[in-house]
Amino acid sequence: MRKSILILCFIALPVTLLAERPPGGEDDILRPVPWSMHVGPYAGAAWISSMGSFKTLCDCEYGTGSGLGLQLGGFADYPLSKDFSLFATLGYRRFSTTYEKSQKRLEYVPLSGGGEFTWVDFDLETVLSLSMIELGVAAKWDLPVNGLYLAAGPELGLIISDRIEETETIKTAGIVYDSNGRTEQVFMDDNLDRYYSGAAAIRLGLAARLGYIVPIHERLAVAPELMMSMPLTPVVSDYSSWKLAAWQFNLYLRFAI
Repeated sequence: MRKSILILCFIALPVTLLAERPPGGEDDILRPVPWSMHVGPYAGAAWISSMGSFKTLCDCEYGTGSGLGLQLGGFADYPLSKDFSLFATLGYRRFSTTYEKSQKRLEYVPLSGGGEFTWVDFDLETVLSLSMIELGVAAKWDLPVNGLYLAAGPELGLIISDRIEETETIKTAGIVYDSNGRTEQVFMDDNLDRYYSGAAAIRLGLAARLGYIVPIHERLAVAPELMMSMPLTPVVSDYSSWKLAAWQFNLYLRFAI
C-alpha cells in the first residue's frame, strides 16, 4: 500500500507542476485575467455637422453647417466579464462650426447729389464655437475578431464657454459701408446668451464606437477608434432642431494595471 502511494505521488508530481494555476485565490472575481484593466490618455479629431436651422441678429436664417472639433482626456476600461467591460472617458472637448449663405437685398445707396435704391449682393458667414468638459460612459463588447471592439453609451458635456460671430461682406463692386471703404460688417460677436434666451449649459448625446486594440507590450497597447456622436440637446432652446453631431477619430494609449 505504501509503495502504491509513493508511485502515485511520483506520477502526480510532474503533472501538478506542469498544470496551469486554477482561477480564484488572489484574483478579483470582476477581473479574472491579470493586467485586464486599462487606463491612459487619448486624443481625438472630429468633423462636426450641424443639424436643423436657426436665425441670427440680422434675421438671417441658416441651415446646415460644418466644422472641426478636438478632444483631449483620459479613459478607464474596467472589465466586467470576459467579453464585456465598462468604458469611461473624461476630458476637454471643443466644437467649431461655420455657416455660410449669400443673399441679394434692395438697399438705398447714397450717391453724390442724392441716392438710389439698387440690388446689392452679400455673403454672410457665421462661426459658432463651443468648449466643454465632457464625461462619456459606455458598455464595451470585445468582438470575436481579436482586438476588435464595439462600445455605446451616453455623453454629458458641461459647456464652459461659447461664442457666435456673424460677418456680412458686400460683393457688389463699387458699393461700401462707409467713407473708409469697408466692405465687411460684424453683426454678432459675443456669447450665445447675449443673443438667445435659452443658450444650453450642457450637451447630452449618444456615442457609438468601433475600435481596434494593437498590443505593443504585455502592459501597453494603442487603440485607434472611430466614433459617431449623435446629439440629444439643442445649442439653444429657442431653436430646438439646432444640434451638433460629431464623427470623430480617437487614438488611445492603453496601460494595463
